[in-house]
Amino acid sequence: MNIFYVIFGDKLEYHIQAYLSIRSFQKQANSSDKIFVMTTKPELYRNSGVDIIPIDEETIHEWKGEYGFFWRVKIKAMEYMHNHYPNDHLLYLDTDTFLYGRLDELKKRFDRGEGIMHKDEGHPSSMKTKSKRMWIQVGGKIYANISLGQQHHMYNAGVVGIPKNKIEAVVSTALSICDTMLAENVERVVIEQYSLSISLFENTILTEGLDCIGHYWGNKLEWEHFASEMIIGAYMKKQTLLEEISLLDTACFTRMPIHIYHSNTARRLCNLIKWCFKDKEIIYI
Repeated sequence: MNIFYVIFGDKLEYHIQAYLSIRSFQKQANSSDKIFVMTTKPELYRNSGVDIIPIDEETIHEWKGEYGFFWRVKIKAMEYMHNHYPNDHLLYLDTDTFLYGRLDELKKRFDRGEGIMHKDEGHPSSMKTKSKRMWIQVGGKIYANISLGQQHHMYNAGVVGIPKNKIEAVVSTALSICDTMLAENVERVVIEQYSLSISLFENTILTEGLDCIGHYWGNKLEWEHFASEMIIGAYMKKQTLLEEISLLDTACFTRMPIHIYHSNTARRLCNLIKWCFKDKEIIYI
């Protein structure tokens, strides 16, 4: 199986997240598995034990397409992976993910023809704001010869797994849907996510991946702190790659929440207190 990430820019938190995710998959990977990082910062992954695919801003600009839609890049990256590595199952991951289930069971699901996205978020007609506005624009219309209806739920695209014999169909269909919606000026924010959801539903047996892959988008600070300590500790102890992988404590994954609801009122009060009681006596050398 080919496991891959797409990581742009200078923000270290994304790369720190990626290291934790990579290590969690390396813990179970065997010789038939390859992990790829497609990135504008290849120098950060020289000691990660992954295959590096350097990309530049020109490629990113091209992949955004005629309408400059950033998240179209995700689908084009899948297309790139299929064009260069067509004979294996494909698993795309956001950086804020980790493996806690069994990788071999995940592969069996692909062998059975299952497609995977992280979580069924429901039908966009029942959602709020932008997703619902998108559905009002596209519901009942035909995209890539598919009539959109109540069977087409929105899935979270932080995890996208495609069986090897379905990758070409899934990617081409998703790209067609995405580009047509962009041309029609449909609400943009979740177009790539919904395009992939529709395409996987139509071309595979679409299932959720949250029973084996965690996605901590709702508690990033705690997980980033854990990942930073792992990386710094490995560096200071001069651990080898194999030592770092073997010493990763995956048991703690179930002890850290992946989502925490933070009260907006509490946030506003904290900001007000900071504004009222500003830092003083700031001294520089």
